[in-house]
Formats: sequence, C-alpha cells, structure tokens
Amino acid sequence: MNTAQRIYELVQAMPEEQVNEVLDFVELLRHKATFKVGSEQLSKIPKGTLTGLRGIAPTD
Repeated sequence: MNTAQRIYELVQAMPEEQVNEVLDFVELLRHKATFKVGSEQLSKIPKGTLTGLRGIAPTD
C-alpha cells in the first residue's frame, strides 16, 4: 500500500469537519511548494537587473 492509499483510508474514517481540515492542510502544502518553486525562479534573476528601474515611479 502506498502513502496516498493509506491517507485515503484514514481520511475515510474521519468526520467531515476533520476531512476539511486535512484538505486545507494539503492545499497549504501544495501552495507552499508552488511558492518555493516561484521563489527559486526569482532568485535566478541576475543581480542588478531590476535596480535600474529604481526611481521611475513617484514615491509620495
């Protein structure tokens, strides 16, 4: 039995309220993983690329 199957079996025995909490947690983990990948992509931008734009927008 793989991990996903084990989680499925455990969740089936839970009340709906707890199942919703599990779903929220899984979605949070997925979002964090997506954000981490996005952050890694941003860190690949060469330093100084965006600093040339400094000062073009008014700062009131």
